[in-house]
Amino acid sequence: MRGPALPSYRADLGPDHIREAKAAAETGQYTSRDPLIIADNVERGLSIRVQGSAASWILKFRGMTKALGHLTEIRTVTTAREVAAQARAVIRDGGNLDVYLSSRRAGGDHGKARNKVDATKARAAGKWTWKTLVEQYAGEYLSNPRVTARGILREPSLRAAAEARRYLLMPEASALFERLLSELYVGDLEEIRDACAKAGRRTASRQFVAYSKGALSFARRKHSRIAGLEGAPKWWLEVEKLDSTIPAPRERYPSLKELARTLYVAENTRKNPDRKISRETTDTVLAGLWWLALTAQRVTAGLSLQKIHVLPWPDGPAGWKVAYFLPRMMKGKRPHSLPIPPRVVLLLERARAPKESAFVFPSTRGLKEKDRPLSRWSIATAIDRLRGRSANPKAGAEFDGPDLLEGIPVFAPHDLRRTFATTCSDLSVRGDAISAVLDHADPASTGLPPIRTADITRVAYDYSQRLDLKRQAIEAWTNALFAACDDEWKAHQPRRGMLRIAPKHEPWYSTMERQKAEAKPQIDLAKLRSLEEADW
Repeated sequence: MRGPALPSYRADLGPDHIREAKAAAETGQYTSRDPLIIADNVERGLSIRVQGSAASWILKFRGMTKALGHLTEIRTVTTAREVAAQARAVIRDGGNLDVYLSSRRAGGDHGKARNKVDATKARAAGKWTWKTLVEQYAGEYLSNPRVTARGILREPSLRAAAEARRYLLMPEASALFERLLSELYVGDLEEIRDACAKAGRRTASRQFVAYSKGALSFARRKHSRIAGLEGAPKWWLEVEKLDSTIPAPRERYPSLKELARTLYVAENTRKNPDRKISRETTDTVLAGLWWLALTAQRVTAGLSLQKIHVLPWPDGPAGWKVAYFLPRMMKGKRPHSLPIPPRVVLLLERARAPKESAFVFPSTRGLKEKDRPLSRWSIATAIDRLRGRSANPKAGAEFDGPDLLEGIPVFAPHDLRRTFATTCSDLSVRGDAISAVLDHADPASTGLPPIRTADITRVAYDYSQRLDLKRQAIEAWTNALFAACDDEWKAHQPRRGMLRIAPKHEPWYSTMERQKAEAKPQIDLAKLRSLEEADW
């Protein structure tokens, strides 16, 4: 029983005390200056406080007084004691009690409220959010040189960095941007993967999974504590790409004869006649198409060739040169040199890049603002134009036109590497020579030091570039492709009766070779004979 005139007292709190406090709040007889406080004998620091019309549970601990909630929110003494004990634990651990209580009032249980507290504490400590992860992974890790576990230097991968940002920060992933890594679960990544697939964005779906795994593995391996992943299981490795988004392996590619026909059509049809769009394929794009066909290099790396990286081959056959590709442009991030036969050297002359560009195959759009090579999509777009369609399925009816490559399987520029490998194999070229040209060597076998600009000429010939070995495959391949092109052009020559074949009815390399031969100074035999007689 309480004393009749005391405003505050202690008791083993129960339902009767709750009813008493509610009744007192209805009368409003207690003020903030003279409240009614009923302290609990069981849970240390827990009390019911009534002032004015408000009746609340309060906790006193470590010199602070915190309102745990109204009696209408925490309805039983048992619940109030649990909340008080949990609140004291939050304070002891240095957590934000206001965040915890706010989460409880919003309907969260102890686990969710505690997670909210931990997240707030983690943010204050600078733990990584998704956006921070992307910046560290793409902006720092992929964009700078790094050394692998085997001690091999890998050059920066700016293309991979750009793609990582693109897919990890795409609109579908916006719900993750401000989330802490420690708050994420398998389902969070799967939801984004599935949303992309449902929208028909199959590439985005599988690339998001791939880059998410790479980024999170990097964070745990390199920055586990600050990333908030210290000791965490690698749950993200459980996320898999959907089977429906994985493209079927490419099996079709143009044969040697079909490639020759493609090159013929491209040379003689700068604009598909029945298409509404008037844009023509440029000389630079045509030269880029021939270059990829003749060298079998990956599109981005092949088109990135710089003028200063077309080097002489001092100990090589007459007329041959060496094309050097920077490590950062290669998939394996290592130097790659390729011997170039004389006819292919003519192609580099044909490209006729502007003096202000550093590239052999420059993009002419915006050249004054930024010097850059042809886009990796430029060659594919040129081929699609010949097929009467655009690489962009949303382009509209203005791209409709006849398929000038009818009968030739649909292929991408990258598939020309398969044509090269198959043809060389049929010609009994050594497998290691084919692989060397394609840059399929094992990167673990080349522990290369950093390369400075001044070292490029030396590196082009050193570091086991195996130019003589690569020459075997390049020579066999280019001879075969030029022979197939000769046959294709001959099949389209005018009928007999023409006194002379017009230049447009012969391949560009035949024209250039003829012009070079005609440009050579002619020897006057009569004058030479008279000079010889004078000497005698």
